[in-house]
Amino acid sequence: MKYRYETNDANTYHLLLQRAKEMRNNPTEAERTLWQHLSGNQMGVHFRRQHPVLDYIPDFVCLALKLIIEVDGDYHCTEEQRKKDEERSQWLATKGFTILRFSNDDIFSRLHFVLDKIRNKMKEISNMHSFDNKPASLSQASAPSLWEGRGGFPVDKHGLPGRLLVFSAPSGSGKSTIVQWLVKEHPELNLHFSVSCTSRLPRGTEQNGVEYFFISPEEFKKKIENKEFIEYEEVYKDRYYGTLKSQVEQQISRGENVVFDVDVKGGCNIKQCYGSRAMSIFVQPPSIEELRRRLNSRGTDTPEVIEQRLAKADYELSFARKFDHIVVNDDLETAKQKTYELLSTFLNQR
Repeated sequence: MKYRYETNDANTYHLLLQRAKEMRNNPTEAERTLWQHLSGNQMGVHFRRQHPVLDYIPDFVCLALKLIIEVDGDYHCTEEQRKKDEERSQWLATKGFTILRFSNDDIFSRLHFVLDKIRNKMKEISNMHSFDNKPASLSQASAPSLWEGRGGFPVDKHGLPGRLLVFSAPSGSGKSTIVQWLVKEHPELNLHFSVSCTSRLPRGTEQNGVEYFFISPEEFKKKIENKEFIEYEEVYKDRYYGTLKSQVEQQISRGENVVFDVDVKGGCNIKQCYGSRAMSIFVQPPSIEELRRRLNSRGTDTPEVIEQRLAKADYELSFARKFDHIVVNDDLETAKQKTYELLSTFLNQR
């Protein structure tokens, strides 16, 4: 299948194709990382890399959704470049395109949030428009494959709502490494992190509804009174974190299998609330001494902090039997495969 953009100048069009090919052959590390998750219809639609859009070559584009994704390097932080980017975005918007921009740091430091933001934007566009008609700026030789050119997203491949996957562990057990591996290497599991609520202020480039839902301490307390949280915790005075029931229900209604990375009490609360719709996994270190060795090898904590973490781990380990499954992480690759098998079995048992 080939797409041809309308142009009054054939030479310009062929120069664009040549430039696009050069760019595809020399991706940045951030572009290469994100492409590993966009390629091969992994997101349910077909993305193209450095494909001309009118007289412009974006990093990634889904033609059916008219969604452009840009990965911006440091030079995009300059005032002059930001102004150019904004003008281009406004111009493309008049042609029906939506643009999402991410920094290199976004890709390397919080990739799961980037992917969730892309998925949410895809669903937003799909809900707003029907894509059965051809995009105005394109001429197509044949109908798009898979979901391109079609509106709507299924709940999941079976037409069923999503499920809840709860992970808890002492610090240093390897839980985050395992969860991030599952999200990255097994897109077929359709895993999405829950978006928690917090009473703290946003940091850096954090956006409301992406990393967290940011509300005031007073609003948070009101929601506690109204029993709107599945679980919550006051980390410091007036510094709350919690999981909203409404957010979880929205995610599972879209067919997303929602991942929770929470403390042991929060994990038990989620399991109690959702019963058989949730599976809870406790990732356990082989021993306290091994946990001590891992925390020391990190080189990020003082001896006092390490002792605090170990004391907390002793308490957390007493909750292990309350979880559906315990995965002992004495060998990371074995623990990864064991966790994958548990998730795969659970998600297919319906």
